[in-house]
Amino acid sequence: MAKAAEILAYARKQADELERDMHWITSEHSPSHGYWISSDYQMLTKIVARAAAAQEFLRQYSGAESFWTERAISVYQSKGDNQSTESGARAIGELLRAWADQVEAGVIEIVGSRSWVEVGQASTDVMGQVRRLNEDPEAHPAAAIVLCGAALEVALRAVAESRGIVVEERPTLSVLTKVLRRERLLTVQDVKDLEQCGGLRNLAAHGQFETLSPERAGLMEQQTNLLLRRLSDLVPVTAGTVA
Repeated sequence: MAKAAEILAYARKQADELERDMHWITSEHSPSHGYWISSDYQMLTKIVARAAAAQEFLRQYSGAESFWTERAISVYQSKGDNQSTESGARAIGELLRAWADQVEAGVIEIVGSRSWVEVGQASTDVMGQVRRLNEDPEAHPAAAIVLCGAALEVALRAVAESRGIVVEERPTLSVLTKVLRRERLLTVQDVKDLEQCGGLRNLAAHGQFETLSPERAGLMEQQTNLLLRRLSDLVPVTAGTVA
């Protein structure tokens, strides 16, 4: 999966960055012990910034309350077991690599990964069916319109779940739209577009076929594809966030 691969690659790149610009100082009292230190204060500020970025990365992709995030915060605040700020930063790098290894092995998941898979399936599988229906002169336009509505519901629900937003057990497209707007995830224009699609879907679902046409089904398909791309951007786990 491309997004997951990019996220794991970025985690390992961050780990490499956290090991840069520092050198090992051996303890005078114990040759097997010591600590990491940077060459000067300016370099230390860069290391501190990298450590902050790495902690934020883990919060977003492993979860704010996960072991990985909590451990990263703890090991950094304790300066790597009371060694140095640089030692604490380097320890976060080790955690990043271990986290990436476990994700790759299937032991744990990237937070939000199921949600963007659902959005992707809605965009490809369901909308593929819509395209075939709209190209079939024997198919009624209501069928494609109803499927477009289903794709939007799946994507909206996935966005809500990825953001930790609690919704009712079987929320409608309208309910999901209102919830995401309340959380300021959707713009006023997003809401208008979704309501327009929802209204057309309701006409098809309730058998009010007299106002439906292949042209309206085609426009619904185009609008749904645009909205699905927009909703995909709202799922926290995206390739764009790690560029």
